Amino acid sequence: MATLRTTVILKTDIVDSTPRVAGQTQSEMGLQRKQHKQFISDVAIKNRGAIFQEEGDAYWIEFPSVTTAALAAMEMHQNLRSMQAGKGEKQRLAVRAAITVGDILHQESDSIGTTMSLTARIEKITPPDEIYLSHAAWLVLNKAEVQTSFVNEFNLKGFSEPEKVYKVDQKHRTRVLTDQYIVNTDVRSWMAYTRSKAIEDVESFLMECDDLLNEICDTYGGIIRNRSGDEYFMTFSDADALFPAIEQLCTSWKKMVDRYGLGLSVTAHQGNLNILRSYLFGNDLHVTFFLEQLHKSIYPAREAISVVVSGKVKASAEGSNWKDRFREFDISKISDDKLLSRVNEYGAYWFVVGDEQSR
Repeated sequence: MATLRTTVILKTDIVDSTPRVAGQTQSEMGLQRKQHKQFISDVAIKNRGAIFQEEGDAYWIEFPSVTTAALAAMEMHQNLRSMQAGKGEKQRLAVRAAITVGDILHQESDSIGTTMSLTARIEKITPPDEIYLSHAAWLVLNKAEVQTSFVNEFNLKGFSEPEKVYKVDQKHRTRVLTDQYIVNTDVRSWMAYTRSKAIEDVESFLMECDDLLNEICDTYGGIIRNRSGDEYFMTFSDADALFPAIEQLCTSWKKMVDRYGLGLSVTAHQGNLNILRSYLFGNDLHVTFFLEQLHKSIYPAREAISVVVSGKVKASAEGSNWKDRFREFDISKISDDKLLSRVNEYGAYWFVVGDEQSR
């Protein structure tokens, strides 16, 4: 049954996706598309929106108001930046968004009307990381909640009159992620491995490593915040996800040791993480770095899989089935006074993986 109704539309599209897809395998393309759709859908649902049509990596989303659509688009841009912290401008995914409002004929899986055409035309002239609005959408927008500015009048294909277009003024401010479990993974003896192996072997390892860490995050709700070769920074929102994620990672990594002879050191701390565009910073991030430094100095074995966590992470396991998985450090092995001081300040514990001690 066909229904004609006034509809608020947000259309999102990945910028320059064709050259990026050309360099990916079929499995990589499928995983990226699945993750991106889930990301768009989650933010839309959170803001009372719903995807009603999709075209490749472009999504048409309906919202109850222009203001909620604008706020959702801003959240998408901000979160996408945060999720890709550390990636260069050419490597990261960038999205553009267009918002319109008008009558649309909804018929089964099809949506028809000049508003659909207008949305597509405005989206095409929207630059990366920007949100453009039609004149009608701008008129009903709550200006006190969403700041905008006039862009220009455009002669759009298929429309007899010029269209006034506005943009959402997005201020890039530091986003603070509170009470996150910050996890760092680092492959042991990585530099020695890259110097001694052919590039094909290194590529094979990196792809397998990336697939595994993405699978762990997908399963337990983690987010990869930064990656640099063999080193990954991830966040998890709660301990119930953190501990099984670490255990599954370490258990699965045993195959990597058998295949490549490379162990893994994992460190975890609970605290706040500051994100500005693609930059990560904050004291709790430095605590994670300290744990990694301590980890390597105490236990440098090439093929080992081991986990070190801070006192805050250990404390979060109290009252759970994980509470007996921790072992004290032998501080007599710490010769560096600065490291010893930080151990006393933040705490440091070995985490037992499965039935084996993690060192």
